Amino acid sequence: MKITQSKIILNKADADRIFSMARTMWESYAESFVYPEGWKVRRDPSDNGSSVAGRHPATGIELTIRAYYDNAIDPPEVLFLVSRYPLGKAPKFTADLKGDLEYEAKRNLGPEYSVSAAYTKSPPFEEIELTIKKMTQ
Repeated sequence: MKITQSKIILNKADADRIFSMARTMWESYAESFVYPEGWKVRRDPSDNGSSVAGRHPATGIELTIRAYYDNAIDPPEVLFLVSRYPLGKAPKFTADLKGDLEYEAKRNLGPEYSVSAAYTKSPPFEEIELTIKKMTQ
């Protein structure tokens, strides 16, 4: 998995690995995430799977990854990749951008994954979220 200044790049190997992990394995894996130098990293524990967020101090952009678990034994139900921007700094979320994000993620992950992109505006932030599910588990 690669984390850049503006997005988390998840390839098929990363997705396959994450969707094979029980919750305790995810927690250990999430501890190893490396954000670009200078980013402030925050881990938010949860009974359904911790999230890891990195925030760029100069731009205020935050990138978060979270696997959601129904229980401690099974693989995650869904994986959330969220880009959070200060109000007015997010790319304009058009139908074309939504389609491009979903197309690119599906192309990288393959047909066994479904991907949907969504936009939320909740001042003082805007979020673009990719929701990834494995079709056959």
